[in-house]
Amino acid sequence: KQWYQRRVAITAGGVKGGSEGCIFTPVQYTVQGSEAEQVSLKFFNGLKLNKKSPNFNDREQLLSNCTDMLSQLNLVLDHVKKVLSGSVVPDKELGRQLMEVVQSVPNLDTDTTTNMLNSHMQDLLAVEYLTYLTRQQLAINARINQVL
Repeated sequence: KQWYQRRVAITAGGVKGGSEGCIFTPVQYTVQGSEAEQVSLKFFNGLKLNKKSPNFNDREQLLSNCTDMLSQLNLVLDHVKKVLSGSVVPDKELGRQLMEVVQSVPNLDTDTTTNMLNSHMQDLLAVEYLTYLTRQQLAINARINQVL
């Protein structure tokens, strides 16, 4: 489902002593916020739509984000194919924005990318291991306190 909102300016109008009414004039607007705020809003909106318990599993959240990114990339790819085939009129501003995105992606070889991913994965595994150790230490401490 898409989140749809409409903003209007309301102006009272009518005939004095007669019927009265309102004129609704559409107002242009944009929603702005930081990336963290957008992620949070998307997360809570998903909870509202799905009526499920929150998903705090990092891997499932990463999978969901990757799926969303792939669907957005497919939308862009479909639009580009339609523009190239001539079925859609090209938009210069959209073309400029796409070129900025393409140029902002760093040109990395496969070995560099693999090394970066492995390094990040090792960091993630170390954090998970330390989290597990901390939980175990807290559980041991709680049992010792119960005995004493």
